[in-house]
Amino acid sequence: MKKYTNILLLVASILVLSCEDDEGSGSDYSVNADYVGDWEQTYFAQFDGNACSGTPEYVDTVSAMIYALNDDGTVLISGTWFCDETNNTTEEMCQSTWGASGTTIRIGTAPLHSDLTVADTDEGLTMTSEREMMASSSPDEEMSPICQKSIFTKL
Repeated sequence: MKKYTNILLLVASILVLSCEDDEGSGSDYSVNADYVGDWEQTYFAQFDGNACSGTPEYVDTVSAMIYALNDDGTVLISGTWFCDETNNTTEEMCQSTWGASGTTIRIGTAPLHSDLTVADTDEGLTMTSEREMMASSSPDEEMSPICQKSIFTKL
């Protein structure tokens, strides 16, 4: 299952990052200086069904994915097998744009973007993403709904 989950994450990330345009992250989104910096993935869980609640089917707390949110509205992604260079500036699919509106950070541009919700916790600032999608354990199985939850902590 982990193999297929990683493939889904790769495809989703590539779609989000490679389908950007020159309009930034949208007219209602702008750079918020409080959010500039490195954000490390500190939690990932996959749940059966279309809600990220209950007991997760899979949990990963050791991933090293990092979003580097820059003050010029660009974001660099590192720590994944396809974006393994720190502050990756050579691979276009490891670069995107970002902006914030209130407590929402948007990475990428419409229609393919990721919205993450910022919260001030005891551990510091975190941003959380919950994605509902269809997946299967193998290519021969019927697709069923899953929800993936990621939490990033500002370093």
